[in-house]
Amino acid sequence: MLRVMMIGALIASTIGCATTQAIDETVDCDLDAYRAVLDEIIESDQRYRTQISWGTTDAEEIARLDSLPNDEQMAEHVRRNQEGIKLDKELEDALWVKQIEIDRANTKRLMRWIEECGWPSEERLGEGTPSMVPVLIHMQMEEATWVLPILREEVLNGRMPPRPYASIYDRKQQHEGKPQLYGMMQAFDSKTRTILAPAIHDLDATNRARAEIGMDPIEEYRITDIATAAGQ
Repeated sequence: MLRVMMIGALIASTIGCATTQAIDETVDCDLDAYRAVLDEIIESDQRYRTQISWGTTDAEEIARLDSLPNDEQMAEHVRRNQEGIKLDKELEDALWVKQIEIDRANTKRLMRWIEECGWPSEERLGEGTPSMVPVLIHMQMEEATWVLPILREEVLNGRMPPRPYASIYDRKQQHEGKPQLYGMMQAFDSKTRTILAPAIHDLDATNRARAEIGMDPIEEYRITDIATAAGQ
């Protein structure tokens, strides 16, 4: 199925008290239970997004649409959007309320497992382990304050790839009207219909930050001042 990623533009302390500890992979962790939890999280992450995205609550129709190859799904999304096929606004708003509640619960549940067992990589949990990046992208941005320190620890210990962490960090920066640090978020110029290079404030600071988490120096960028950082 083509995962529906609702991204506004594509993740300090934990709840109560922030403590990040190294994961001892020799400690017994119920990996089967971890995999089962990930499957449940992925399913619920799409529970109402799928209905909202397709503009229908008809389970059989959704199953048919989800079974299409990815390119056909994209074409169908475009067609339905052009034809104005969508849910009644009151129903859509109600579904979003439910989905956001699920997103909050998923974030807390996932982070508890990450703190105990580490980032859910295929190396740890086996081939076919679902990616949790969409789940983290869908979290509410106020939760990033306590989520990011935990993810950074996973990156620094080599258990999590750095790009998802950097993307979530920069998304939070944009949400707060601050310049990007890692240069992960691009913008679309509606006038020229082109994708603009990421807007950063300080090239040296960006490349130092990227090096700290194992990323290569940024190659394409735009320099922006702090006053105009929001929305760039």
